[in-house]
Amino acid sequence: MPYIGRGIQTGEYKLITLTESFNGSRTEFTMSESVPSEKVLLVILSGVLQHWGDAYTVSGTTLTFSAPPSTGESIKILKLGDTLNIATPSQETVGTAQLSKTGIQAGYVFKVNDAGNAWELGQASTPEVYGFHKDSDGKLIVTTTNQGADNITNTVYENFDEFIYASSGFTWSVNSSGNLIATI
Repeated sequence: MPYIGRGIQTGEYKLITLTESFNGSRTEFTMSESVPSEKVLLVILSGVLQHWGDAYTVSGTTLTFSAPPSTGESIKILKLGDTLNIATPSQETVGTAQLSKTGIQAGYVFKVNDAGNAWELGQASTPEVYGFHKDSDGKLIVTTTNQGADNITNTVYENFDEFIYASSGFTWSVNSSGNLIATI
C-alpha cells in the first residue's frame, strides 16, 4: 500500500546495505555506514519489522542480531536520520545575552537539583548571619538572624568574636566607613 499523507520534508532518510550475506549462523554484519543508535533505524527482515534492543543492536557500523537470520532472508534497513549533536561552547564564551530569561523571576537562582545531576531554578535562600561570642562565664553564645526574621543590631554585631554569612544571592560591598556590607 502506498504512503498516504504529506511528503517527508526534512531529515536524512537513506537505505543502508550490509556487506555480508545471511548464512544461518552469523549474527554480526557490517553496515554501509555508521549510525549513532539502533533507534534511528527501521530494520525489516523478510517483511517483518524488527524491534531494536530485542531483535538487534548497533554499534557504529556493526549490526548485531539476537538470533542469526536464516539463509536467503531479505532485509531492508532504513536510516531515519542522525541524532542531533549540539556542540559544547568554548569556556568563557557564554554570557547573559545567551541565557534564556523564560521562567526567571526575581529572588530565584540556578541551583543543582537534589540528585546532583542537573541544574534547576530554585528560590534564593534567606540570608542568615551566625555570630559567635562568649558570655562572662565563658560559655559560647550563638546569635542568628533566624532566617531573616530577626535583625542583629550594630552593637550586638560588634561584640561577635567570629561570624558566618550563609545564603545564595549575596552582593558584597564596602561602605564609606570601611565596613563589609552584604546585600540580597
